[in-house]
Amino acid sequence: MKKTYSKILSCLFTLMYCNVSYAQNTIKYTFDDTKTEWKAIKGSAETVQTGAYKGKALKIHPNSTIKLDVDLQPSSTYRLTAWMRTESGADAVTIMTDKLGKNNISGSTALASWTKIEKDINVSANQQETEIKIVFENTQGSTNAWVDEIELVRTGTFKEKIYAGIPPEIKRESKEHLGIKTQPDSVIKWMLDDKIGMFIHWGLYAGPAKGEWYMENKGIRPEEYRKLAYKESGDEYFTAKDFNADKWAELAKNIGAKYMCMTTQHHDGYALFESKYMNAFTSKQTHNRDFVKEYTDACRKAGLKVGLYKTLINWRFPGYYDIYGTNCLRNKFGYTTDASHKENARLMKEELYCQTKELMTKYGKIDHIFWDGGWIGQQGSDADGAPFWESGKYMDPNNEWPINEYFQDIDSVTGKPLGLMGIVRKYQPNVVVNSRCGWIGDFGNEEGGGEVKGEIRSGVVEKCFTIAPGWGYTTAMEDPTKIMPITRIKRIFADCMVRNMCLLINVGPDRHGNVPKPVEDRLLEFGNWIKKIRDAVYSTRGGPWQPVDGQYGFTYKDNKIYLYLLGEYADEDFLMPQMDKGMKIKKAYNLYTGEKIKVSRKRGNIYLKNINAEKDDITVIAIELNRNVRNDKNAEAEENSDRFLNQIYIESCIACNTMQLSMFLNLFIQDIPTVPTNIFTLC
Repeated sequence: MKKTYSKILSCLFTLMYCNVSYAQNTIKYTFDDTKTEWKAIKGSAETVQTGAYKGKALKIHPNSTIKLDVDLQPSSTYRLTAWMRTESGADAVTIMTDKLGKNNISGSTALASWTKIEKDINVSANQQETEIKIVFENTQGSTNAWVDEIELVRTGTFKEKIYAGIPPEIKRESKEHLGIKTQPDSVIKWMLDDKIGMFIHWGLYAGPAKGEWYMENKGIRPEEYRKLAYKESGDEYFTAKDFNADKWAELAKNIGAKYMCMTTQHHDGYALFESKYMNAFTSKQTHNRDFVKEYTDACRKAGLKVGLYKTLINWRFPGYYDIYGTNCLRNKFGYTTDASHKENARLMKEELYCQTKELMTKYGKIDHIFWDGGWIGQQGSDADGAPFWESGKYMDPNNEWPINEYFQDIDSVTGKPLGLMGIVRKYQPNVVVNSRCGWIGDFGNEEGGGEVKGEIRSGVVEKCFTIAPGWGYTTAMEDPTKIMPITRIKRIFADCMVRNMCLLINVGPDRHGNVPKPVEDRLLEFGNWIKKIRDAVYSTRGGPWQPVDGQYGFTYKDNKIYLYLLGEYADEDFLMPQMDKGMKIKKAYNLYTGEKIKVSRKRGNIYLKNINAEKDDITVIAIELNRNVRNDKNAEAEENSDRFLNQIYIESCIACNTMQLSMFLNLFIQDIPTVPTNIFTLC
């Protein structure tokens, strides 16, 4: 009899499969012909030949979003590839999917060279279409981005696990790369607990008020650019007269931040600290002040963890564009190929090593490092630049650009020269670092103010974005109408929390050291909201269930689950996902207002009634349980296939839009010992 049921099911699915028209296995867009189905839903884009990867490319104008509707085959995996680049590294261009719920993906690049983005996509049984979006939110508003050779290839089938209860916790994997191990959970845990940091972009570029990429964008020679550090530059003079690190720290605490990260040196090469390197250009020279010392002291006094931003690149060195002295890369300074540039590149690298050691040894315990600029001459990836920077314990003792022994540390065991990350780990063994030096990193970064989509992140990921036009100071920061709306800031925050991410929110103080008032006001507004919902933020984890893009997501801690309802959620009631056996809701309430939420049980389902979700805003509901969300039994859930067998069958039925079959399955499911593999093959 059981065999008969399996055959009947197989036939039914076969019949339904024959009546479905599925998408092509390969979809490719080259932009070489005039016909295009791409639509601009914000801003504009155009097809161009100049500067394309191959043939013609799509040129995306500042603050633009374009989309393409694509039909997909349910229960499938796809590989999405695209070639993308930007005009400068100040802002990233992002490709993402929509309409795939927790399976949405995104990938981005800020590089000026063509960069290949590759992402794997899972399509559930009840999904058959997506929107591919290209988003370029240029904070400077003056540069463009390009995309070309977009390809979507079906690579196989996808069988989604559906859990009748709390899914297993997503574990972070410990890895080793270039001789350096990523930090264990016990060391990096503070980032997942603290959640919010304040990013500070401040330097000479605050004087002209045209963003931190002003020097490179305008091709200003180092000898001219350095004038910004002196009174002769007039209204563009970087005075720093109002700089007060204690005030910055106070602002950080008031917005809910638990750590700060300050640009110790950006790509213009101006260091905000004292350096003994002979070619260094520093605040100690120009202002007789060590701004990093003042900043780190203020952090500790305020009880904030200390983060340092440090770039690898330095536009002051022509060798950055010509590391071999044989092939000078595109640049706006007029540098051409010169054999002497190889030695110049070595000096740039030597300065980096010297200053990294200074930062790791002179300012006490450092908690967080934000590397930037691992690529060479705005070309290639961070990983491509690693052999030059030696971003590991050691890579090549016979490197073509050897560091002077005076600035080089030696590994005590092997006798080999330490690489960049080897120096960091030697002097700051518990610091956590990102991946932008070419090493794999303890945590990842997702940059920009674009949407956050997809599943809960498996590792530690920090979302960094700026709420005003520019990372470094621009005059637009003084205009309240140009500041990101509070609802959008809260939305980015909520999307990060439910995916187990951290948030690093940027401010760009002016040339005097003052945070623009419109920026400060908006952040304080955000901080007041955080104070009301803090229980749903600090020391929580994303989950236990996956978020649904544009609708809702969860965080949890101990015996409480926090439901984040997004602005698009329109229903008066909310159907809770299925919980573990014996798990009950004791009470539910609006975390911001304290208003009680009625809990209703009907036919085995649990509903939160009359939730009064805020339209176009974030509503957070606290759900108190009779026991902790996680216990030892959760680890067994993945192996207990019998618990969610019924759900798998039902989802397969939904994919084929056949309620009759769903009823059929519910009637006979108990007699079927295993799931027929042909169901997943066909659907």
